[in-house]
Parts: sequence; structure tokens; C-alpha cells
Amino acid sequence: MRFKFATGTVALGTAAAMALATALPAQAADPGVTSNKIVIGMTTPLTGPAAPGYKDIPVAAAAYFDYVNANGGINGRKVDLRVFDDQYNPALAKKGTSQLILRDKIFAMYGALGTPTHSAVVQDLNRRGIPDLFVNTGGASFDNPRKYPTTFPYFPSYVVESKVMGYYMANDPALKDKVKCLFYQDGEFGDNAKVGFNAAGTKFATTTSYYSGQQVAPFSAQISKLKSAGCELVVFFGVTSATAQLLGTAAKSGFAPTWMITSVGSDPSVLKGSLGAAAGPLLKGVYAPSFLVPAQDTKNAYVSQMKVIASRAGLEWNFYTYYGINTAYVLAQALKAAGKNLTRKGLINALQTKSKNFRSAAIVPMVINSKSHQGLTGYYMGQYDANLDIQRLTNYVMLATSSSSGIAKKATFRPASPTKKLLP
Repeated sequence: MRFKFATGTVALGTAAAMALATALPAQAADPGVTSNKIVIGMTTPLTGPAAPGYKDIPVAAAAYFDYVNANGGINGRKVDLRVFDDQYNPALAKKGTSQLILRDKIFAMYGALGTPTHSAVVQDLNRRGIPDLFVNTGGASFDNPRKYPTTFPYFPSYVVESKVMGYYMANDPALKDKVKCLFYQDGEFGDNAKVGFNAAGTKFATTTSYYSGQQVAPFSAQISKLKSAGCELVVFFGVTSATAQLLGTAAKSGFAPTWMITSVGSDPSVLKGSLGAAAGPLLKGVYAPSFLVPAQDTKNAYVSQMKVIASRAGLEWNFYTYYGINTAYVLAQALKAAGKNLTRKGLINALQTKSKNFRSAAIVPMVINSKSHQGLTGYYMGQYDANLDIQRLTNYVMLATSSSSGIAKKATFRPASPTKKLLP
């Protein structure tokens, strides 16, 4: 695997990908496709305060594409992943997206991270007809086929997640009578959470917030407010670096409520990197929804095979590595389903008509069609143990839509087995 830093772009893939730069164009007129190459772009924070955890996603995706490329590629083409470090900054996301489109000539965007960052570029991507796949955010606004016909979320929206949290808290005997409070990141992240909780009928004794640039600063004022309100159960909607600050600050102030945190803010490896030995005791007992098979379940065929790919690439096995390999696997299936005459329109059509056949480590259904680009539709509830592993608490899943109305509903879902050798 190689890393080439050049004016902000990191090219991730095998050394062989460099030789492909002079390959003859394929018959397809769309940029980024030759007879033996597909160029995919990504913007994500590789540096800066939001980088912990998230920087592992593109490296993991590249490891999976290296694996696919070494096994013949996709319909005879090898995937060339180009990554721009936007530092979780909307202005840099705009610069990086423009560079990926105009200089790198990408065929599609994949896994662009962040609601504020991707909101700055999503209209331009759609105006150009560029497939914008598996946006790495739960911002509900991206599920809008009429407004954004080329954009496809993957993981469940924050509206869905808060509806699921609300449902679980209302129905769990240990939680339903606790004094509940909400702490959230300003912007669409927190706004989505409030929409979902309102739909679920969840009532909070108090709410407080932080802005995204504050995620590495102590939350002393917010903790004081939560303590004064007598909060017994605090729901936190923030990224993992902010979760570390929250748990650390709360512990120092002697504030120890029951915690429930989002799936995107609970990676143990990132928390351990920030909190050290205190991570285990602080994370033990914390509730968090999840949509993937637990990462420690190595008896599961998805986990075992994805972990091998990560290990062979020398990568740490954590949620972000797992997630990166998993979404790259789904993207590879979509590219294959689009056929040998690969076009942007063909890829979008394959997503909208064939996605029900795509396989992944997700244990909730995925909905993608011409009327809905929702992506994954729900969660199970989990709880962290002393080993920093998330343990599944529900043998059912809770599903919902991103609508401002409607509640989560219990369901059962059995995912299909992975494809042979985890190849598309």
C-alpha cells in the first residue's frame, strides 16, 4: 500500500496503480474509467481534531481495494482510490472535491466524511452527475433523491439513531424512569437528533451543546449544567474525540450518570488513545446503538475475513477499519453490478435496482431505490464491557425512517452470507 502526499491528495492503492495512469481510455465517456482502471475520490480528515479514528477509514478501504485488485479487479479494472485531507473543514472539502474532479478526474466520490463538510460540495457533485456514494455521515438531508439524485448514504441517519435510542429508553426497565438529558454537537448532527427524539416522544430535563471546533476542549460548563439538572441518563451526540473529552471531564468532576452515546462517537481504540488506562472503566456500561456485527465476533464470516484483510495490511482492528473495509466491499459489489461498460448512470441504476442483493456485515436492512436513498435502516442496542467490546443487548433490531414523524419499530433481520473470499 502506498501513500503519496501531493498538494493535499493522498493516493491509496498498490504501486501498480501508478502504472495505470497512462492506460488507454475505455469506450465509456465518463471520466475516471479506462480499460483497466476506475478512479475513486474521497475527502476526509487525515489530520486535525477530527482525525482520530476517521483517518483509519480510507486506509482500510484501500487495503480492501488492494485485495480486490490483486484478485483480478472488478470486471477487469483495478480501483485507484484518491484521498484528500480536508481536516473536517468545509472550505478544504470544497477545495479537495474540486481537485479530485478536475485534476484527478474521478469517476465517483466515495465515503466523503462529515455533515458540514459534505454539505459544502453535495450540490456541485450532483450538478455534475458524479455518483456520490456512501457518504460518511448520518445527516438526514443527504437522503433526498429529488434534490440529490446521485448521492447515496450508507449508515443510518441520526434521525433514525435517535428514534432507536428513544424507543429503547422508553421500553427498557432500567432506563425508562431515569431523568434524561441531551448533549449534542451543534449543526445538522444535533438538529437531526432532536427531530428523532421529538418523533419518539422522548422528554429531556435539560439540553446542552458544543460546536464542532470545541470537540478537543474540556466540557466543564456543559457538565456543570447537566449535574445541576440532576441528570441520571445523558444521551450524547458527538464524534469520538468529543466523547473522550466528555467522559474524562465528567470523571474529574465526579459526575457519573448512565451514558448513551452514538455509534459514530464510541470507538474504543480512539477513546483509549485519548483516555489511556481510564478508557476501560469509563466506557464500561455505556450504551451505544450499532448496525454492524460486533467487531470481536471472529466466528462471524464477515468479521473473520475482514480482519484478515486488515491484518495483512498491518492495520489496527477497530470500528473505523472494520467500517472502511465493509463499505469498500459494498462499493465493489455496486461497481461489478454496473457491468463491464461502466458509466456513472449505469452505477446509479445498479444501486437503485440491485442493492437488495448487496452483502455486508450490517445486520439491518438497506433501502436504496429510485424513491429512497436511505441506506441502512436501523440498529440494535449494545453496551460496552470491561474489555471495551460492545455486547449486543437486543436479539431484535429497531428500524425507522428519517421522517420527522413515526417511531422505531422492532424487527428481525438475517443478513446473507458473504460472497466467496469476500470478493464482489
